[in-house]
Amino acid sequence: VRGGQTMNPSTEEILRAVESVPNNRVVVLPNNKNIILAAEQARDLSEKRVVVVPTRTIPQGVAALLALNYQADLEENAEVMAQAAQEVETGEVTTATRDATLTGVTVRQGQVIGIHNGQLVVGRDTVEEAVEALLERMGVEEMEIVALYYGADVPQEEAEGLAARLQERYPDQEFEVVEGGQPHYFYIISAE
Repeated sequence: VRGGQTMNPSTEEILRAVESVPNNRVVVLPNNKNIILAAEQARDLSEKRVVVVPTRTIPQGVAALLALNYQADLEENAEVMAQAAQEVETGEVTTATRDATLTGVTVRQGQVIGIHNGQLVVGRDTVEEAVEALLERMGVEEMEIVALYYGADVPQEEAEGLAARLQERYPDQEFEVVEGGQPHYFYIISAE
């Protein structure tokens, strides 16, 4: 189902997607806190066995998907997938759409901001500065793997260059660059 910021799918769209799956057991990963309720309503309306793993971010959804065991039953998978999702730290780097002070952080419209697990934590003048400050706030030194999903407006070379500089700064962590293609966000960061 297509979605994203400002493009939340309806219960009907999610239900259509569930019904189109050629299997009677379906796992739904909302990947957005605003979609969880619609996914649960679609589950309740479906004739299929559907579980909703309440993922709130794309990195949580990826972690949950990687934990899927095709040999396990649906309920066991849902539990393992939910646990995997909770072990991921999510960072998002985007542009402030207005002047604001949230969670003690003041930002100006147009400034690059860093969001950690849904909370505004940094405002900086450049994307690279915001990524670096966000990673510090996320506790990157305690993480093993950091994936940088670069957005539609970020050239691959720029993302790879940033990852190389971060790798030099944090030699004990593994940095991966993934084409995310997402609008509105320069980077979505997954750290575990």
